[in-house]
Amino acid sequence: MSKQETYASYDTFARIYDLHWGSEVPAQIMTVIDKLFVPQMTAGARILDLCCGTGYTAKELTERGFAVTGLDASEEMLAFARRHAPAASFIQADARSFKMMPIYQGVLSTFDSLNHMMTMEGLLMVFRNVHRALQAGGLFLFDMNMEKAFLAHWADYYAIVEAEDVCVLRGTYSREQRMARYDITMFRRRGKNWQRTDAVISERYYPSKEIRRALLAAGFKEISSLDAEKELGLSEHTGRRFFLARKSE
Repeated sequence: MSKQETYASYDTFARIYDLHWGSEVPAQIMTVIDKLFVPQMTAGARILDLCCGTGYTAKELTERGFAVTGLDASEEMLAFARRHAPAASFIQADARSFKMMPIYQGVLSTFDSLNHMMTMEGLLMVFRNVHRALQAGGLFLFDMNMEKAFLAHWADYYAIVEAEDVCVLRGTYSREQRMARYDITMFRRRGKNWQRTDAVISERYYPSKEIRRALLAAGFKEISSLDAEKELGLSEHTGRRFFLARKSE
């Protein structure tokens, strides 16, 4: 899938995403951010929320007194983010190609956003951009789906049916290709008629050792990781793993 198709899919999916995923899952992940990330930030620190989605995490961080910049490639996702987190600043850009001066004490990327990088080259580009944007000693926290998550959650079929909306999601995962895909069909009531739109969301599985190798190649020196379910108490997040990496002083 090309980057244009990926972002167009999230533009199409943004309203449904915001209604059903925009706050619930990020709220669970926020407990990890408060435990692993926030205590290591100084008061008023600049934080970059990479692949910020519809802005829930940015909102929570601004309410904790941080100066937050949200970055996402989807124009429609950012439209929701600006409404949800008016105290934050937002930039539309590709995580693989953004360039920022080293002004951030911390960078976050959550809710398996980086699994959307469909090649190792793309993931390494993101890591290098993050490393460049961090101050010396800055912290990078992100989570990614491991294969267990794709086997548990993506090989699935389910529907959301409401008075004004119907959304059908059909998930598949290929162990051979390490690729996951959701085909999404949405219907929205328009007066007496229903309007159909379709989207495809794809992710890729990267083993922990490959992620660590890419972080080292990007310049990070201190790297650790924790299992969301077993070590961080997120019982609904089977197969999600959080990674912490620090830029050298």
